[in-house]
Amino acid sequence: MRLTTILRYAAAVAALATGLYAQKPVLTEDFESGKIDSSVWDTRQKGGETIAVEAADGAHGKFALHVHYPENERGAYAFIVATHLPDSVRSHFFGRAYMKISPSAPPKSHAPLIFTGEPGWPLSKFQEIGMSNGDWMPSFQENKSTGPARGEDTHRSSTEPPADKWFLLEWEFNDNPTTITIWVDGQVVSNKVNGQDVTVVPLIWPKPKPTDVTPVESKTSNLTGGYQEWGFGNRVWQVPAPAMDVYYDDIAISTTRIGPVK
Repeated sequence: MRLTTILRYAAAVAALATGLYAQKPVLTEDFESGKIDSSVWDTRQKGGETIAVEAADGAHGKFALHVHYPENERGAYAFIVATHLPDSVRSHFFGRAYMKISPSAPPKSHAPLIFTGEPGWPLSKFQEIGMSNGDWMPSFQENKSTGPARGEDTHRSSTEPPADKWFLLEWEFNDNPTTITIWVDGQVVSNKVNGQDVTVVPLIWPKPKPTDVTPVESKTSNLTGGYQEWGFGNRVWQVPAPAMDVYYDDIAISTTRIGPVK
């Protein structure tokens, strides 16, 4: 199967799914309990970055999840992770989150925000929505292995997240073929793949070499091995970096596109 065929197939699947909003979400969280529910969420934290449910202006209710990255903190992250996703979303799901990212100039380095994949993040195989150079960056991350088997397939867009205001982020994670689609306030985010503008980002691992005779389809499906975890928060890979605050509210995942809160 050629890469162009995979791109067309993934785009067709996404187009069909875009209009479907009927299914009830399989997991939701509005944080109105005022705390992180430890029966649902595993907190993973390193260094000085913090994560907590707090009162937040502009949130849909009184509370939202607040992740704070201190200026120039090195190697820090803070995420909450749902570790037992149901079988219905093991290979394909849609998500929604209301977000606010401050300040208006986020870190220029790789800054992960949302991931899904096998157990053990950050040392696992997973798909990710993050930022790079201040723009959206969908990617596949192979952090489980060491040596040449470890690496990433990244696709930097030229679109910045809205700054200092609440916005609606939606996404579609698919592992057959392995792709990511992102919407911001209902508008799809475009990325360039092999010089083409695409809205459904295909992910390949390991990256093909000119002498590689392995069929490309073996590198474009089931890269994560099934979605068992889903997490969100913030991490900044390099310094110097400014202080950063990320807020999340009214998050949900489903087998079909969810859309805004009604």
